[in-house]
Amino acid sequence: MNDVQNELRRSIRLIGRIMENRHQRLPISTTGCLDRRQFFLTAGAVAWATSLAGGRGATARAYAADSGIIRVTRGPADLVIPPRTPEEQVCRYGVGAPFQLSPTMAAMTCSLRIEKTPVGDFESGVDVILFDDLSRISAEHASPVSRNEKYVHTSTGKPRIIVKYPLTGGFVPLGARRADGSPHPHAGTGFGLCEVLDFPMHGEWKTGYYRKEDKKTDMIRGTEVRQLAYDGKVLRATETVRTTLENPPQAPDSEWKLIWPGLTWAIPDGDDLLYPTYAARGDATTWVPEPVASGVARWRRQDGRWRPITFVPVAHQEGAGMWAEPSLIRDTDGSLLFTARGAYGDFDNLVRVWRSADNGRTWDVLIDLPKARGQAPVTLNQAADGTPYIVANLPGHERDWLGLWPLQPDRKALGAMINVRNAVEDFGPPPSGLVWFMDHPSAATLRLADGEWHHVLTYRLMDRGEHSGGEPTPHTGQYVEEVISAGATRPLWKFGEA
Repeated sequence: MNDVQNELRRSIRLIGRIMENRHQRLPISTTGCLDRRQFFLTAGAVAWATSLAGGRGATARAYAADSGIIRVTRGPADLVIPPRTPEEQVCRYGVGAPFQLSPTMAAMTCSLRIEKTPVGDFESGVDVILFDDLSRISAEHASPVSRNEKYVHTSTGKPRIIVKYPLTGGFVPLGARRADGSPHPHAGTGFGLCEVLDFPMHGEWKTGYYRKEDKKTDMIRGTEVRQLAYDGKVLRATETVRTTLENPPQAPDSEWKLIWPGLTWAIPDGDDLLYPTYAARGDATTWVPEPVASGVARWRRQDGRWRPITFVPVAHQEGAGMWAEPSLIRDTDGSLLFTARGAYGDFDNLVRVWRSADNGRTWDVLIDLPKARGQAPVTLNQAADGTPYIVANLPGHERDWLGLWPLQPDRKALGAMINVRNAVEDFGPPPSGLVWFMDHPSAATLRLADGEWHHVLTYRLMDRGEHSGGEPTPHTGQYVEEVISAGATRPLWKFGEA
């Protein structure tokens, strides 16, 4: 018992140092202890997590104390209104994903969502926002990466719109070094992948939109691959190639077409990058091609360009169930851990984690938990001290409550939940009377201008009513938070002074 008490005292002292020197956000408790509401919230979360761990209450509670993750900051939206959009459009920032650019600079790609239209998931391209301090993230620093396009079809004479969706990829930071300390040969370069879908356009030319029913009748699927470079001042795309199904991003001698990005950026493996990706092997012209799989693509820089050289499917289609929006980490023992979002039927609420002990050649299921999350994206991430965790919406809450669950030491179960945010408690009921959409979490451990490594967790918030033309709320936007952990930092990248 004394050991547990000492650990708790040490954690409280660490929180005090963090709050004095790090990014200031709204803590779970500003007094160093839990108030009554937070106590019962935490107790309920522990009880629920205990049921996931097979009823082993002592194990779940002990691991919660030793997990390394202390808390998650909770602040206001960091990115709300994109600065460069057509005058006739109302846009808000949506899905984002952070990554490292240099020894002290990070970036985040963030999608734009067009508001006040009668259709949901109406994205309008991507901005990139550079930052070196979590307290100074601002849309003023945004630069456009992609925007939607409109054109008139030469055969039909009818207008069409090309919708561009969120972008992730892989990047070797400027100044990065290999494990042996030698300069990384591809430092300052990377790639970005995004899905582009071509639809008939409805409405007026300036304010035209697509319809979801056209996904099954008149959609043209494509992918944009960007070669990226950073010179210490500007991140730019040196080349953009829009591929079609006749020439998709595809590894040599592979049947799998890489058609949809993962929710997190790639991780390093020697001079290569390992990127979680969604792929199709059959006819990819349909909205849900068959068969499909989420897996790991190895990208290698050859002749000045990053290219996929292998793809290993991990999460295969199982009947009507499919796996999309994958994420990937390297565990502290060197093995790879992978998850993806199950969709349709029982897959909607399933948490599954795979492990590879041979650097991605073969995979085994480690965790398989039914009814363990809400019907929404889920990602696998790794705190600054190396603690792996799942972040997802709680079951029974649709998308209005986001939590994270550290993996147990044997990686075969989840520990107690740590609250990320309950939107109803923080913001009240959504104006539409429907439900908050607080989802698409993505995270990365980043070294910033203070020389410290920060584990940054991002997610979007919107009212579900915005999917059908409702007004954006005062809380709508992209949130950038920090996951605080107590253990020694395990950096993803090696730099010269490290």
